[in-house]
Amino acid sequence: MNHKTKAAALIGALLALAPATPAMAAPRPAVDLRGDGIGSYALDAGGSARLRGAITGVPFDGSYRARLSSSDGSLPAPGECEPATAAVHVTGTRHRSLDLAATGEVCGRWVDATYVVTHEFVGRYVVTDASSRRLRGTDGWISLILATEGRANIEAIDT
Repeated sequence: MNHKTKAAALIGALLALAPATPAMAAPRPAVDLRGDGIGSYALDAGGSARLRGAITGVPFDGSYRARLSSSDGSLPAPGECEPATAAVHVTGTRHRSLDLAATGEVCGRWVDATYVVTHEFVGRYVVTDASSRRLRGTDGWISLILATEGRANIEAIDT
């Protein structure tokens, strides 16, 4: 190899190792929400879990209310999973709101002195209504967690 060929190969190798520039970075997600602290839940007469709490992230911070319902009307026993749906309503300041409808699976978990999660829902959501039209139709991954002592949490991200 001559000096020009070696130099070109070295420059190519260095460019391959260079970090991505902002122009190449992935776009910021339209939805990236996480429970802010520990929320709560209670079971209603129909067997659905009703969750409440504070939420933080994109597109805004606020509070949430959610309903988690399994296909047979009761949450599964530890070690069992079944189809489920979730509906989440997020309210922020200045009349901002966001509604998500999700389908997925809820699984019962074994609890002990260190693991307190009793049920976990994982699925896909779609934004069915929002105060900002650009958010409508956005979809992604969602998780709702139920834990001992009526504790709950939520997470959703545009994927």
